[in-house]
Amino acid sequence: MGNDNKTHREFIGALYAEISKKMFKYAKLQLRDNYLADVAVQEAMLVALQRADTLINTSNPAGWVFEVLRRILKNMLSENAKIGKRLISLNDCVENDLHTLDEINLKILYDGIISEEEFYILEKLYVRGYTYKDLADEMNMPISTIGMKAKRGKEKLRKNLEK
Repeated sequence: MGNDNKTHREFIGALYAEISKKMFKYAKLQLRDNYLADVAVQEAMLVALQRADTLINTSNPAGWVFEVLRRILKNMLSENAKIGKRLISLNDCVENDLHTLDEINLKILYDGIISEEEFYILEKLYVRGYTYKDLADEMNMPISTIGMKAKRGKEKLRKNLEK
């Protein structure tokens, strides 16, 4: 059993080394705060350690951890989340089927097809249902600037995804 724990720690350590920068970048994009992004990544890795048997037996361990991170971020962004309490239900990670993070989102964000700001704008508008006005208020920009950045981002996506 001691060897299993050591093997699990080594596996998770290697996984962390491989994906931690991407996790932090994704969390920072969502939270817009370095400290909170780091908290979210550490929380996701804690869940990975606590559920090592489940993680190691998945076909996509990186996707599993990113899904845990996505759920943590969702909780952190919700009105009812408080930093001082547990940010995710560990039972949800075990009982529900975990879906991998949308590969296209990671590809867009990390392959540099569009900027982080364009990604943020498109995600808020088309995934989270923000209006141009709400997003303009949040980002302290004119509505026309939001529209221009969204249009440019969509054009870049269209151009690069058609290749």
